[in-house]
Amino acid sequence: MTAEYRNTDYSDFMNEGDKYLKTARGGIKRPAVFTAEILYNIIGLAIEKHVMGALMAKGKLADNHTFTDLIDAANQVGGIDESIADQLRKFESYQNICPVFAGYHRTEPPAEAIPEMIATAEAIQAWAAKLIAA
Repeated sequence: MTAEYRNTDYSDFMNEGDKYLKTARGGIKRPAVFTAEILYNIIGLAIEKHVMGALMAKGKLADNHTFTDLIDAANQVGGIDESIADQLRKFESYQNICPVFAGYHRTEPPAEAIPEMIATAEAIQAWAAKLIAA
């Protein structure tokens, strides 16, 4: 699902999220170039951009940009389905780059997790578009 957004404060985030998600979908077909770690980060950017776009459309911002922080901020504007939030928490366990909060750790996600991550990113994209339209 790709939508065109008018030039607003949140539209740049949504359009960037769409582009990252498109890149991840294409990258999954090129595993020699797009490793699971690279795809994890591209998908993470897609998720972050879509959540931030939805938050900005509703006049909110997240305290930080970890998946947990994005879930918490989304709960202020109606929330993300708990099954999607659970997936985001699972994905966050592969990489935490905010040492101030929980300590730095990074584990390469298994390649089989990437399609699941893309599906979750697509669910976030749809959630964000629906929230913005409401």
